[in-house]
Amino acid sequence: MTNISSPDFVIKLALILIFSILPSLVYLLIFQKVKKRWQTRLRRSQILTAYHQSYRDGLHRDSYGYSRDSYPLRERRRPVTKYFIGDTTCVNNAHSPYIRCAINPDGPCDECVHYEKHQNPNE
Repeated sequence: MTNISSPDFVIKLALILIFSILPSLVYLLIFQKVKKRWQTRLRRSQILTAYHQSYRDGLHRDSYGYSRDSYPLRERRRPVTKYFIGDTTCVNNAHSPYIRCAINPDGPCDECVHYEKHQNPNE
């Protein structure tokens, strides 16, 4: 049987404890360095984002300090055509859910003599 008080046993026990704790210590050291590096990169990106945001806000303001977004321009899109009645390919279509055409508001579009197809600039 081995004597617990022998110097060889104490040395072996100390080496086992050191080698069992060593990977955890190495992991903690590496983790701390990576965490610090990540935090500095995050802080740098936050500062740059705030700088660019303030620069963009300065570009969108005129000499009086009013934002361009505070006075939105009227959108030039046409409304959705599925709510229009009549033939939407006609030039004279009123683009309204209530009347069909500026010339023939009540009549059918199929037999209208005033039908004119839209002229697309791409064609």
